Amino acid sequence: MKREQLSNRIGNIEDRLVEQARNAPDFGQYRRNRGVRRMAFAAAVLVLMIGSFAVGAIALAKETIVYVEKEQEIVKVGDSGISLILPDEWKDKYGYELDGDNLTVYHLATRESFEYGGVLFWIDRVDERYPLDYTYPEPAFTIAITENSTYRFRLPSDIQIDINSPEAWAEYDKLSEEIVSIEIIMTSQMLASTTNASNWVQGTVSVSYLEAGTVTRTVFCGIEQSEKIKEIVESQDYSLEQGSFLSDLLIMFDGAEYYMNSTTGSIENAGGHPYSAVLSTEDLEIIMGLLDE
Repeated sequence: MKREQLSNRIGNIEDRLVEQARNAPDFGQYRRNRGVRRMAFAAAVLVLMIGSFAVGAIALAKETIVYVEKEQEIVKVGDSGISLILPDEWKDKYGYELDGDNLTVYHLATRESFEYGGVLFWIDRVDERYPLDYTYPEPAFTIAITENSTYRFRLPSDIQIDINSPEAWAEYDKLSEEIVSIEIIMTSQMLASTTNASNWVQGTVSVSYLEAGTVTRTVFCGIEQSEKIKEIVESQDYSLEQGSFLSDLLIMFDGAEYYMNSTTGSIENAGGHPYSAVLSTEDLEIIMGLLDE
């Protein structure tokens, strides 16, 4: 069942929620390219305010009932409050393993002849907070952010096929192409208690506090805070070729990363350029004041 079909069957759910689902991140179609480590990632993401679910029916928060065909493949990601609706065509062709709130979905035919192979994707829970627009070094994207962790959808970056079985290889490729049809749904509690596609605002600034290069906590700024911080950070003249400096803040927005020293105001664009800048005393005080609000 595709995004439009689900939306049409929701009934009297608020138009705002349907619009949020429609505006969920679209990562473009992903074709396996093993030579590229940083790439755009593809998946269809649908976030619905769901109170509970079971095969046969989904109960929404406003007591609207959405009936789902029993043959649909629904996988619950542990106790996370995240569930997946897989394409109908996947029936009897996939298997999965759960380790707490970590899910591995794999191709059955490949796994039978290729131990640990055939992985189609993972849902990972990692103990750091990454923004929804974070660019991972592997093909992945953020689903939801809790107070101290991140749930992400991740594809394998290495070969997962059995080259000695053309039939299994072809079926694995077909399932990989259909990953874009997967729907991601959340319970109302998960939606309300996390940052996710239904409540995240494009351009939001996140700031991670670092100690010896390790993230100790991450703060997500409000819209007004984000606009002011972005204006200051983007207005700097990144032309200094100074040596490395101790960074205790990592500022992230719009997929960009900036490392900063909160005492000296030294800041570096982490986009692959060896250039940095030094904030004025006034700009540094404004940013630190915004983070203390």
